[in-house]
Amino acid sequence: MTTTQMVPVDTLTFDNSHLQSSLKYIDPQGYPELYSNLYGGLKFKGRKLINMGDFQIDLPTLGDAKTNTAGSMQTARILGEGVNKEEVYTSLDKGYLLSKVPPSVINVNGEDYLCNGRTRYGKLLKQNKTNMIVDYYEAETWDDFHFFAIMSNRASEPESPHTLMDVKHYCDVAITNNHLERTWDAITERVEAIVNGTFSKDKKKRIVTDIFHGDNLSTSFVAFDEKTAEEFKTKGGYLDNLHNNGIYYFIVSSAFHSKALTNVAKYYDKLLSKGKLVKGLRVIIHTSILEGQDPIECWKKRIDKFRRNWSIQKNQMRQAWYTTSAKEKNVISLYGATPACEELPFPMDKAVLFDKGVIANHFFDELDEQFNPKQD
Repeated sequence: MTTTQMVPVDTLTFDNSHLQSSLKYIDPQGYPELYSNLYGGLKFKGRKLINMGDFQIDLPTLGDAKTNTAGSMQTARILGEGVNKEEVYTSLDKGYLLSKVPPSVINVNGEDYLCNGRTRYGKLLKQNKTNMIVDYYEAETWDDFHFFAIMSNRASEPESPHTLMDVKHYCDVAITNNHLERTWDAITERVEAIVNGTFSKDKKKRIVTDIFHGDNLSTSFVAFDEKTAEEFKTKGGYLDNLHNNGIYYFIVSSAFHSKALTNVAKYYDKLLSKGKLVKGLRVIIHTSILEGQDPIECWKKRIDKFRRNWSIQKNQMRQAWYTTSAKEKNVISLYGATPACEELPFPMDKAVLFDKGVIANHFFDELDEQFNPKQD
């Protein structure tokens, strides 16, 4: 039998030949951490073909496998999707590689749940695939499920690596459900078992410290796209020309910092061409999906980069086209940004304003963790 490495995109159903090729490339005997030396009561039952509708995607509420409750989302991806989602999607546009570890489905309490491979599942679903090749397991507890989910998401191409917040969230849930003791040694041992070299010594110490003390464990991060950013603007009361006040708002992604000034200027010109009396056009940044090991730092860095580039480009335009004595109209202003996390000292239903408080005169990288100016 010929060993197939890539299944073409237009093949809608995986068959036994694809399954056998997968077993040749990823032989379970060669990966003990995934198939034999397993955590808790988890057992690998084999690799198989499974129809798309024969397993659950959403998890119930956190709890024990002996009950009917589990978890509201994949513990190993608290942000909802991996930081390498786009790379995974792009790789599947070329076909499906059988030389990668397959997605995993775990039976918990008599029900099958997709554990890892959610990005691949979503892409295959869009490609109208009827089934998938999966590694099939049985778990005695939901702790078995969640530990395997986060352990098997260590950084590897093209899968998405777990983040610092994923590890902290998993351990916090394990402590809540009495699957992990809140002792320094127990937490350290569990963190080491999960990360296995993927984080620096300092980051591992920070993870253990936060878990032990119960600090910085929030999973309430908010990811935005154009649609949800517009919804945030409306719900926050940032309404155009409210009571004929002449104030308008413009939402822009932090990724478009190089084009922001020209895009806002075009929108301002558009408003004027429609006969609008614009006394102020306020720009609000949305920070998209937060990525990396520390989502809060990602949020801060994106805002700082946008603010700096905005100021630099505005000054460059002024020096290139106007005299130094030209008076700025200040009709267009960089107003604020979407919030990121409940742990930060900013309301989640309002924009983080750039003309209020300490950030009126500082960038985030000039502030310490308590948002006080750093001392030289």
